[in-house]
Amino acid sequence: MMQIKHGFQGQWSIILPYFTVDRMGKNPMMNDLYFHSLGYFPNAKYHYINRPEGCPENILIYCTKGGGWIEIDGKMQAVGENQFVILPANKAHRYGANELNSWSIYWIHFKGYKSELFSKVYGQVISLDSENTLRIDERFKLFEDIYNVLLDSYDDSALQYANSGLAYFLASILYVKRSGDPKTENKYGTSLIHLATHYMNQNIGNKLKLSDIARHFGYSVSYFYRLFYRNMGIAPMEYFNQLKVQRSCYYLINSTMKVNQISIMVGFDDPYYYSRLFKKMMGVSPVRYRAVNKQATQLI
Repeated sequence: MMQIKHGFQGQWSIILPYFTVDRMGKNPMMNDLYFHSLGYFPNAKYHYINRPEGCPENILIYCTKGGGWIEIDGKMQAVGENQFVILPANKAHRYGANELNSWSIYWIHFKGYKSELFSKVYGQVISLDSENTLRIDERFKLFEDIYNVLLDSYDDSALQYANSGLAYFLASILYVKRSGDPKTENKYGTSLIHLATHYMNQNIGNKLKLSDIARHFGYSVSYFYRLFYRNMGIAPMEYFNQLKVQRSCYYLINSTMKVNQISIMVGFDDPYYYSRLFKKMMGVSPVRYRAVNKQATQLI
């Protein structure tokens, strides 16, 4: 049988330069979860990959049409429409398209210390909700948006945006709504919360509501709140505000921006509300915090 690695009509892909991947791996703002490459292979007839030594990156394969198969640890599994699998780094594997009704796939090679969040599902073929067509369309749009951003630029802002998109894309397929299933909640809850806190960190300057965050991960507000509180011991928006205040502490010490400017930088239009929240959390006003810590810095 013919075997092809790539070269399918209508395919597209990006493989980031080695020095760009290396730069992300050394950048604390990006090294938790970051791209190596990504692409889309439509109707990939005769597609076949064999890596006896594995691959340095984790690989996500998301099948949108048709079917194929993967083999890992000597076990072969079918992969069909609206199913995905994550192959762990440095582990021998093979995969390919069915000869009849060959698969169309989105694929991502990714790295980062937070990759271990997905270790519980490594090598498992997981089905998604095929009836939620809106969710599926949003997922495709997000993937293509990431591709277009990287196509335009490899500067830090583009890379940070794309890597945030990577986390959201992974969340959109790993943590689709499975409400009412306590076993699934226990299995995925901790990993989801890591991604949710990452999302909050990336959006400190935005005025997100709880409903915005819950919607990003495909959950109702009440379900997301319960899951977050159970894992973190704190309400989601209280945690988000703590992140905002922590970031503002950095600006107070390391910049000459005025308090009202810093307030806007961390997503508060009302500087008086920001100051009250800051004092409630830190015990002193932003102005007093800056004065004390600037003085302490000069003594070091």
